[in-house]
Amino acid sequence: MKEKKSNLKITILVYLVILMVLAIWAQDSLFIGKCQGTEHVTVKLAFIGRNAAPGQFTMRIQKPEFVMQENIVMSIRPDEFIPDANVRRVDSGGPILDPARFTNNNQAIYNFFNRIFKADSPLNFMGQDSTILNYRMWRSILFVNLLFIFLALYLRKKLLFIPTKPQIIVEMIYSFIRDLCVDVLGKHNLKFVPYFLTLFMFIFVSNWVGLLPIPGIVEPTRHLNVTLGLGVMSLSIVHFNAIRKKGIGGYLKGYCEPMFILAPINLVGELAKVVSISFRLFGNIFGGAIIFAVVASLTQYVIVPIGLNLFFVMFAGTLQAFVFTMLSMTYLALEITD
Repeated sequence: MKEKKSNLKITILVYLVILMVLAIWAQDSLFIGKCQGTEHVTVKLAFIGRNAAPGQFTMRIQKPEFVMQENIVMSIRPDEFIPDANVRRVDSGGPILDPARFTNNNQAIYNFFNRIFKADSPLNFMGQDSTILNYRMWRSILFVNLLFIFLALYLRKKLLFIPTKPQIIVEMIYSFIRDLCVDVLGKHNLKFVPYFLTLFMFIFVSNWVGLLPIPGIVEPTRHLNVTLGLGVMSLSIVHFNAIRKKGIGGYLKGYCEPMFILAPINLVGELAKVVSISFRLFGNIFGGAIIFAVVASLTQYVIVPIGLNLFFVMFAGTLQAFVFTMLSMTYLALEITD
Protein backbone atom coordinates (compact mmCIF):
# COMPACT_ATOMS: atom_id res chain seq x y z
CA MET A 1 0.00 0.00 0.00
CA LYS A 2 2.83 2.40 0.87
CA GLU A 3 4.51 1.62 -2.44
CA LYS A 4 1.29 2.43 -4.33
CA LYS A 5 0.93 5.75 -2.50
CA SER A 6 4.56 6.58 -3.25
CA ASN A 7 4.08 5.81 -6.95
CA LEU A 8 0.95 7.98 -7.00
CA LYS A 9 2.80 10.90 -5.42
CA ILE A 10 5.63 10.59 -7.96
CA THR A 11 3.11 10.48 -10.82
CA ILE A 12 1.30 13.60 -9.57
CA LEU A 13 4.61 15.41 -9.04
CA VAL A 14 5.81 14.58 -12.56
CA TYR A 15 2.49 15.71 -14.01
CA LEU A 16 2.64 19.03 -12.14
CA VAL A 17 6.19 19.62 -13.36
CA ILE A 18 5.09 18.93 -16.94
CA LEU A 19 2.24 21.42 -16.54
CA MET A 20 4.63 24.10 -15.26
CA VAL A 21 7.09 23.51 -18.10
CA LEU A 22 4.35 23.65 -20.71
CA ALA A 23 2.94 26.80 -19.13
CA ILE A 24 6.33 28.46 -19.44
CA TRP A 25 6.64 27.13 -23.00
CA ALA A 26 3.23 28.49 -23.97
CA GLN A 27 4.24 31.95 -22.80
CA ASP A 28 7.64 31.91 -24.55
CA SER A 29 9.23 33.08 -21.30
CA LEU A 30 12.07 30.59 -20.85
CA PHE A 31 14.51 29.64 -23.61
CA ILE A 32 17.44 27.24 -23.50
CA GLY A 33 19.59 26.63 -26.53
CA LYS A 34 22.92 26.24 -28.23
CA CYS A 35 24.59 28.81 -30.40
CA GLN A 36 25.65 27.60 -33.84
CA GLY A 37 27.82 30.27 -35.44
CA THR A 38 26.00 33.49 -36.18
CA GLU A 39 22.60 31.88 -36.80
CA HIS A 40 19.92 31.41 -34.20
CA VAL A 41 18.21 28.03 -34.32
CA THR A 42 14.87 27.61 -32.51
CA VAL A 43 13.65 24.21 -31.38
CA LYS A 44 11.11 23.03 -28.81
CA LEU A 45 11.76 24.76 -25.50
CA ALA A 46 15.03 26.04 -26.90
CA PHE A 47 16.39 29.29 -28.19
CA ILE A 48 19.87 30.39 -29.25
CA GLY A 49 21.23 33.11 -27.02
CA ARG A 50 22.25 36.11 -29.12
CA ASN A 51 25.34 36.82 -27.07
CA ALA A 52 26.54 33.23 -26.82
CA ALA A 53 29.74 32.05 -28.42
CA PRO A 54 29.51 29.42 -31.18
CA GLY A 55 28.74 26.01 -29.67
CA GLN A 56 28.01 27.46 -26.23
CA PHE A 57 24.78 26.73 -24.38
CA THR A 58 22.96 29.66 -22.87
CA MET A 59 19.76 30.38 -20.96
CA ARG A 60 17.93 33.64 -20.63
CA ILE A 61 14.54 34.99 -19.58
CA GLN A 62 12.52 36.86 -22.17
CA LYS A 63 9.52 39.08 -21.54
CA PRO A 64 6.26 37.49 -22.75
CA GLU A 65 5.16 38.81 -26.11
CA PHE A 66 1.57 39.44 -25.03
CA VAL A 67 0.23 41.02 -21.87
CA MET A 68 -2.69 39.61 -19.91
CA GLN A 69 -5.37 41.64 -21.70
CA GLU A 70 -4.04 40.63 -25.11
CA ASN A 71 -3.93 36.97 -24.11
CA ILE A 72 -7.61 37.11 -23.13
CA VAL A 73 -8.65 38.90 -26.32
CA MET A 74 -6.57 36.50 -28.39
CA SER A 75 -8.34 33.50 -26.83
CA ILE A 76 -11.80 35.02 -27.42
CA ARG A 77 -11.39 36.63 -30.86
CA PRO A 78 -8.06 35.55 -32.39
CA ASP A 79 -9.10 36.52 -35.93
CA GLU A 80 -9.85 40.08 -34.80
CA PHE A 81 -6.89 40.27 -32.44
CA ILE A 82 -4.22 39.66 -35.09
CA PRO A 83 -5.07 42.67 -37.36
CA ASP A 84 -5.35 44.97 -34.34
CA ALA A 85 -2.06 43.68 -32.92
CA ASN A 86 -0.36 44.16 -36.29
CA VAL A 87 -1.55 47.78 -36.44
CA ARG A 88 -0.11 48.46 -33.00
CA ARG A 89 3.15 46.74 -33.87
CA VAL A 90 3.51 48.69 -37.11
CA ASP A 91 3.06 51.91 -35.17
CA SER A 92 5.67 50.83 -32.63
CA GLY A 93 8.02 49.26 -35.17
CA GLY A 94 7.41 45.74 -33.89
CA PRO A 95 7.25 42.48 -35.87
CA ILE A 96 4.16 41.53 -37.87
CA LEU A 97 2.17 38.55 -36.64
CA ASP A 98 1.65 35.88 -39.29
CA PRO A 99 -1.90 34.41 -38.99
CA ALA A 100 -0.59 30.98 -40.02
CA ARG A 101 1.49 30.99 -36.84
CA PHE A 102 -1.72 30.42 -34.90
CA THR A 103 -2.37 27.18 -36.80
CA ASN A 104 0.92 25.64 -35.63
CA ASN A 105 2.90 27.52 -38.30
CA ASN A 106 1.23 25.51 -41.06
CA GLN A 107 0.37 27.76 -43.98
CA ALA A 108 -1.44 24.98 -45.88
CA ILE A 109 -3.80 24.30 -42.97
CA TYR A 110 -4.43 28.01 -42.50
CA ASN A 111 -5.24 28.47 -46.20
CA PHE A 112 -7.64 25.52 -46.11
CA PHE A 113 -9.60 26.84 -43.14
CA ASN A 114 -9.42 30.41 -44.43
CA ARG A 115 -11.18 29.44 -47.67
CA ILE A 116 -14.08 28.09 -45.63
CA PHE A 117 -14.33 30.48 -42.70
CA LYS A 118 -13.19 33.85 -44.02
CA ALA A 119 -15.75 36.63 -43.90
CA ASP A 120 -16.68 36.62 -47.61
CA SER A 121 -16.96 32.83 -47.87
CA PRO A 122 -20.44 31.58 -48.89
CA LEU A 123 -20.15 28.94 -46.15
CA ASN A 124 -19.66 31.58 -43.44
CA PHE A 125 -23.16 32.66 -42.48
CA MET A 126 -22.04 35.06 -39.73
CA GLY A 127 -20.04 37.35 -42.02
CA GLN A 128 -17.00 37.51 -39.71
CA ASP A 129 -13.54 36.00 -40.04
CA SER A 130 -13.30 32.86 -37.90
CA THR A 131 -10.45 30.91 -39.49
CA ILE A 132 -8.22 30.45 -36.45
CA LEU A 133 -11.08 30.08 -33.97
CA ASN A 134 -12.69 27.28 -35.98
CA TYR A 135 -9.32 25.62 -36.60
CA ARG A 136 -8.68 25.41 -32.87
CA MET A 137 -12.17 24.06 -32.26
CA TRP A 138 -11.96 21.34 -34.93
CA ARG A 139 -8.45 20.38 -33.84
CA SER A 140 -9.58 19.91 -30.23
CA ILE A 141 -12.63 17.89 -31.31
CA LEU A 142 -10.34 15.70 -33.42
CA PHE A 143 -8.23 14.88 -30.36
CA VAL A 144 -11.38 14.05 -28.37
CA ASN A 145 -12.65 11.72 -31.11
CA LEU A 146 -9.26 10.01 -31.44
CA LEU A 147 -9.18 9.54 -27.69
CA PHE A 148 -12.63 7.90 -27.80
CA ILE A 149 -11.60 5.59 -30.64
CA PHE A 150 -8.39 4.45 -28.94
CA LEU A 151 -10.24 3.98 -25.64
CA ALA A 152 -12.96 1.88 -27.32
CA LEU A 153 -10.42 -0.30 -29.12
CA TYR A 154 -8.40 -0.77 -25.95
CA LEU A 155 -11.39 -1.69 -23.79
CA ARG A 156 -12.74 -4.05 -26.43
CA LYS A 157 -9.57 -6.12 -26.22
CA LYS A 158 -9.57 -5.99 -22.41
CA LEU A 159 -13.13 -7.25 -21.78
CA LEU A 160 -12.77 -10.10 -19.29
CA PHE A 161 -15.09 -12.08 -17.02
CA ILE A 162 -12.97 -10.86 -14.12
CA PRO A 163 -12.86 -7.17 -15.04
CA THR A 164 -9.69 -5.10 -15.07
CA LYS A 165 -9.50 -1.66 -13.49
CA PRO A 166 -10.31 0.26 -16.73
CA GLN A 167 -13.26 -2.06 -17.35
CA ILE A 168 -14.52 -1.50 -13.80
CA ILE A 169 -14.38 2.29 -14.25
CA VAL A 170 -16.32 2.15 -17.53
CA GLU A 171 -18.88 -0.23 -16.07
CA MET A 172 -19.37 2.09 -13.09
CA ILE A 173 -20.03 5.03 -15.44
CA TYR A 174 -22.46 2.93 -17.48
CA SER A 175 -24.29 1.76 -14.35
CA PHE A 176 -24.50 5.36 -13.11
CA ILE A 177 -26.11 6.61 -16.35
CA ARG A 178 -28.36 3.54 -16.54
CA ASP A 179 -29.64 4.12 -13.00
CA LEU A 180 -30.35 7.75 -13.86
CA CYS A 181 -32.36 6.70 -16.91
CA VAL A 182 -34.34 4.22 -14.82
CA ASP A 183 -35.13 6.84 -12.17
CA VAL A 184 -36.00 9.63 -14.59
CA LEU A 185 -37.37 7.89 -17.70
CA GLY A 186 -38.47 4.51 -16.35
CA LYS A 187 -37.32 0.97 -17.04
CA HIS A 188 -39.21 0.86 -20.37
CA ASN A 189 -36.99 3.64 -21.80
CA LEU A 190 -33.58 2.01 -21.40
CA LYS A 191 -33.06 2.44 -25.16
CA PHE A 192 -31.91 5.99 -24.37
CA VAL A 193 -29.01 4.81 -22.17
CA PRO A 194 -26.44 4.64 -25.04
CA TYR A 195 -27.33 8.18 -26.15
CA PHE A 196 -27.05 9.75 -22.69
CA LEU A 197 -23.90 7.76 -21.94
CA THR A 198 -22.32 9.06 -25.16
CA LEU A 199 -23.48 12.60 -24.40
CA PHE A 200 -22.06 12.51 -20.88
CA MET A 201 -18.75 10.98 -21.95
CA PHE A 202 -18.27 13.42 -24.83
CA ILE A 203 -18.84 16.48 -22.63
CA PHE A 204 -16.77 14.97 -19.81
CA VAL A 205 -13.79 14.21 -22.04
CA SER A 206 -14.16 17.56 -23.84
CA ASN A 207 -14.00 19.39 -20.52
CA TRP A 208 -10.97 17.35 -19.41
CA VAL A 209 -9.05 17.47 -22.69
CA GLY A 210 -7.39 20.71 -21.55
CA LEU A 211 -5.29 18.58 -19.17
CA LEU A 212 -3.53 16.88 -22.05
CA PRO A 213 0.10 18.03 -22.27
CA ILE A 214 -0.37 19.14 -25.89
CA PRO A 215 0.20 22.86 -26.58
CA GLY A 216 -2.72 24.56 -28.28
CA ILE A 217 -5.36 22.03 -27.21
CA VAL A 218 -8.28 23.63 -25.35
CA GLU A 219 -11.69 22.40 -24.28
CA PRO A 220 -14.07 22.17 -27.28
CA THR A 221 -16.88 23.21 -24.93
CA ARG A 222 -15.12 26.54 -24.55
CA HIS A 223 -16.54 27.35 -27.99
CA LEU A 224 -20.19 28.37 -28.23
CA ASN A 225 -20.50 26.51 -31.54
CA VAL A 226 -19.99 23.19 -29.76
CA THR A 227 -22.31 23.80 -26.81
CA LEU A 228 -25.02 25.29 -29.02
CA GLY A 229 -24.77 22.28 -31.32
CA LEU A 230 -25.13 19.94 -28.34
CA GLY A 231 -28.15 21.92 -27.12
CA VAL A 232 -29.87 21.83 -30.51
CA MET A 233 -29.18 18.09 -30.82
CA SER A 234 -30.54 17.31 -27.36
CA LEU A 235 -33.73 19.32 -27.76
CA SER A 236 -34.27 17.96 -31.28
CA ILE A 237 -34.21 14.43 -29.88
CA VAL A 238 -36.63 15.52 -27.15
CA HIS A 239 -39.17 16.94 -29.59
CA PHE A 240 -38.76 14.10 -32.09
CA ASN A 241 -39.61 11.54 -29.42
CA ALA A 242 -42.43 13.74 -28.13
CA ILE A 243 -44.03 13.66 -31.60
CA ARG A 244 -43.60 9.88 -31.75
CA LYS A 245 -45.21 9.52 -28.32
CA LYS A 246 -48.12 11.96 -28.65
CA GLY A 247 -48.59 12.28 -32.38
CA ILE A 248 -48.41 15.59 -34.22
CA GLY A 249 -51.83 16.67 -32.94
CA GLY A 250 -51.12 15.93 -29.30
CA TYR A 251 -47.67 17.51 -29.60
CA LEU A 252 -49.03 20.80 -30.95
CA LYS A 253 -51.86 20.73 -28.43
CA GLY A 254 -49.26 20.80 -25.64
CA TYR A 255 -48.25 24.32 -26.71
CA CYS A 256 -51.83 25.54 -26.24
CA GLU A 257 -52.15 24.44 -22.64
CA PRO A 258 -53.61 25.64 -20.39
CA MET A 259 -54.94 28.30 -22.80
CA PHE A 260 -54.52 28.84 -26.54
CA ILE A 261 -53.33 32.41 -25.97
CA LEU A 262 -50.24 31.09 -24.19
CA ALA A 263 -48.97 29.22 -27.27
CA PRO A 264 -46.39 31.93 -28.23
CA ILE A 265 -45.06 32.00 -24.68
CA ASN A 266 -44.74 28.21 -24.59
CA LEU A 267 -42.93 28.28 -27.94
CA VAL A 268 -40.47 30.90 -26.67
CA GLY A 269 -39.98 28.78 -23.55
CA GLU A 270 -38.94 25.77 -25.64
CA LEU A 271 -36.47 27.89 -27.61
CA ALA A 272 -35.14 29.30 -24.35
CA LYS A 273 -34.28 25.77 -23.22
CA VAL A 274 -31.78 25.47 -26.07
CA VAL A 275 -30.18 28.79 -25.15
CA SER A 276 -30.17 28.01 -21.43
CA ILE A 277 -28.63 24.56 -21.63
CA SER A 278 -26.02 25.68 -24.18
CA PHE A 279 -24.93 28.91 -22.53
CA ARG A 280 -24.76 27.30 -19.09
CA LEU A 281 -22.14 24.82 -20.27
CA PHE A 282 -20.30 27.39 -22.39
CA GLY A 283 -20.31 30.04 -19.66
CA ASN A 284 -18.93 27.79 -16.95
CA ILE A 285 -16.11 26.36 -19.08
CA PHE A 286 -15.20 29.62 -20.77
CA GLY A 287 -15.48 31.60 -17.53
CA GLY A 288 -13.10 29.19 -15.84
CA ALA A 289 -10.64 29.66 -18.69
CA ILE A 290 -10.77 33.45 -18.31
CA ILE A 291 -10.25 33.27 -14.54
CA PHE A 292 -7.34 30.90 -15.10
CA ALA A 293 -5.76 33.27 -17.65
CA VAL A 294 -6.08 36.29 -15.32
CA VAL A 295 -4.74 34.59 -12.20
CA ALA A 296 -1.99 32.82 -14.14
CA SER A 297 -0.76 36.12 -15.55
CA LEU A 298 -0.78 37.73 -12.11
CA THR A 299 1.20 34.86 -10.55
CA GLN A 300 3.58 34.38 -13.51
CA TYR A 301 2.30 30.82 -14.09
CA VAL A 302 3.75 29.47 -10.84
CA ILE A 303 1.96 26.90 -8.60
CA VAL A 304 -1.42 28.67 -8.25
CA PRO A 305 -2.62 28.13 -11.85
CA ILE A 306 -2.10 24.39 -11.44
CA GLY A 307 -4.62 24.27 -8.60
CA LEU A 308 -7.03 26.41 -10.60
CA ASN A 309 -6.61 24.13 -13.58
CA LEU A 310 -7.43 21.09 -11.49
CA PHE A 311 -10.54 22.80 -10.06
CA PHE A 312 -12.01 24.35 -13.21
CA VAL A 313 -11.12 21.44 -15.48
CA MET A 314 -11.59 18.38 -13.28
CA PHE A 315 -14.26 19.36 -10.76
CA ALA A 316 -16.26 21.93 -12.74
CA GLY A 317 -15.85 19.94 -15.96
CA THR A 318 -17.30 16.79 -14.39
CA LEU A 319 -20.11 18.73 -12.73
CA GLN A 320 -21.13 20.49 -15.94
CA ALA A 321 -21.13 17.21 -17.89
CA PHE A 322 -23.54 15.77 -15.32
CA VAL A 323 -25.74 18.90 -15.29
CA PHE A 324 -26.06 18.99 -19.09
CA THR A 325 -26.90 15.27 -19.26
CA MET A 326 -29.37 15.50 -16.40
CA LEU A 327 -31.18 18.50 -17.91
CA SER A 328 -31.43 16.76 -21.29
CA MET A 329 -32.83 13.67 -19.57
CA THR A 330 -35.33 15.76 -17.61
CA TYR A 331 -36.57 17.59 -20.72
CA LEU A 332 -37.11 14.22 -22.40
CA ALA A 333 -38.93 12.82 -19.37
CA LEU A 334 -41.34 15.76 -19.36
CA GLU A 335 -42.38 14.95 -22.93
CA ILE A 336 -42.53 11.15 -23.09
CA THR A 337 -43.44 10.01 -19.56
CA ASP A 338 -46.90 10.04 -18.01
